[in-house]
Amino acid sequence: LKRVLRTYTLSLERMLVQWHAARAVGGLGDLAAMRTMAHTLKSSSASVGALRLSMLCADVEARLRDGRLEGIETQLDLLAAETERILAGLLPRVGQA
Repeated sequence: LKRVLRTYTLSLERMLVQWHAARAVGGLGDLAAMRTMAHTLKSSSASVGALRLSMLCADVEARLRDGRLEGIETQLDLLAAETERILAGLLPRVGQA
């Protein structure tokens, strides 16, 4: 279990850096990259019990896929904040192997 959580945590850390880079691109950011990242995180987050993050990813992915951009910045902020919250909870636990 610890190995799975460590792998998830490392992936989440990399994804968060990529997420911020994608958002920094002009306008709303690199929407295609954010959609791919949301899709990737959706399943892996559900698998480890990060259900709120998984639900946020599903919402962001659907909005970006369908071109429903109204309120997307708020959802992107929530997704990033939830990712940081999950990392804060996992990092102390997985670093103790």
